Amino acid sequence: MTLDTRQFFMAPNEVQNPLSIANDGARIATTNYWQLPYAEQGMCYLSGNAGSWRLLLPGANAEAVSEFRSVKRALIERSICISGHFDIVALDGSPNPYCVSISKVMIDRSVTKRSCRLLIYTEDGLINNVPVKVRV
Repeated sequence: MTLDTRQFFMAPNEVQNPLSIANDGARIATTNYWQLPYAEQGMCYLSGNAGSWRLLLPGANAEAVSEFRSVKRALIERSICISGHFDIVALDGSPNPYCVSISKVMIDRSVTKRSCRLLIYTEDGLINNVPVKVRV
């Protein structure tokens, strides 16, 4: 197993708190995200690696954790609510699916149209792994 460790910065003005993610292919081996101010405030982060997306859901965002823990499919698309954001939608078959909106500064890669996997993490580790369709 080879770990691919990269440094990502949350935002240009947050250089004092770099986000570190050690990858194991599509999975996250370790990350310091849970100790950063953004996670403490309940903000989600979207990271890409090895052809998959990883959604980091802080425990402070308990509703999102509950919704994404049991979802079977997801969708990533430009936000219809907030300009400059992306929505990660938990497709549960209901007419009003749950979604989280994430600013582009909380995403470490370009979002491009494709189908792949979405791995969903909390501080306790991987809680779900579902197919995701990216529409942009």
